[in-house]
Amino acid sequence: MEFVEESAPSATESRRLVKFSPPYRGENVAQPTFDLIDVEYDGPIGRIVLNSPEKRNPLGYERLLQIEMAAKLMELNDDVRVIIIKGQGKDFCAGFDITPVKPGEPVRNMPENGYIHPDRDNIWQSYDLEHLRVFTTLFELQKPVIAQIHGHCLAGGTELAGFCDLRVVAEDAKIGYPVTRNWSSGNLQYIPWLVGMTKAKYYMFTGEPMDGVEALRCGWASEAVPADELEARTEELARKIALTPTDLIMLTKRSINRQFEVMGMHTGLRSSVDIWALAVMRLMAKNDKDNSGDEFHRIAHTEGLKAALSWRDKTFGANYRTARHAEENGTGAAAADGDGAPAEHSPA
Repeated sequence: MEFVEESAPSATESRRLVKFSPPYRGENVAQPTFDLIDVEYDGPIGRIVLNSPEKRNPLGYERLLQIEMAAKLMELNDDVRVIIIKGQGKDFCAGFDITPVKPGEPVRNMPENGYIHPDRDNIWQSYDLEHLRVFTTLFELQKPVIAQIHGHCLAGGTELAGFCDLRVVAEDAKIGYPVTRNWSSGNLQYIPWLVGMTKAKYYMFTGEPMDGVEALRCGWASEAVPADELEARTEELARKIALTPTDLIMLTKRSINRQFEVMGMHTGLRSSVDIWALAVMRLMAKNDKDNSGDEFHRIAHTEGLKAALSWRDKTFGANYRTARHAEENGTGAAAADGDGAPAEHSPA
């Protein structure tokens, strides 16, 4: 993905999005200019780094495309044998950016004019099918993908991590799906495949987060280590895996993936998208097309996101905040939302 500027734009001019398909070997195609991620090559290790720490590395339509493109380019690079996805700053990824879009601002989580048709996209759930397409690229990539997780890993951030092959997690990380408390039935129900039915229901019914230790205990994480050892351990693991030739490890990865495909994993994930469409329709049916049936979004659009986060904390409990966050920033809800992200740039 490349943003082309024909001339120096003013502050109000938008960037032009140039899309292209992932290249195959030797094809002469436009190469991406990455600005929402950093791409690093270090011998057999490729790194994809979410680079918006001031926003707690939120996902969005453009960033997902860049993650996918970087992964495909690393798949083409014979020197790279293992890929690490990580986040800058205090957090891995606090989910999708749900800050209300102001008049004149571009939408953040989908194409400006919808995917296929704005009246049909919600029913079809083109939004989540696009997420599933990108995440499936990581799942089916020939090379192993490791998520290096610290700080908050929330909502869409847990999905990004969940479709990686391994998850190395800081023991004090906070992993959760807070939007299940008032908004989502679970956009992509990958979680039962990792932790089983009982834990998945507890996790999704309560919206309670789990730390890295619990994530390891229940099978969500591959390893949990002290936060100050996370970087070194992830690198050590990646380099150990990189000793295996790619043509062998790709077959190992496919062999394991196929076991879950035979059990219906892909069908189950697409079915969860259909149910999420009903969750969206549920909100729209309550009132009108601006989703004012969702109290959180009604408050966010009428009183501001901080007020909406305060409402959610009061209603469901502030289990994604800590006193430390409030003390550090001095303003509680203004400092970090119920999903652990800054209110002015709040991911879901």
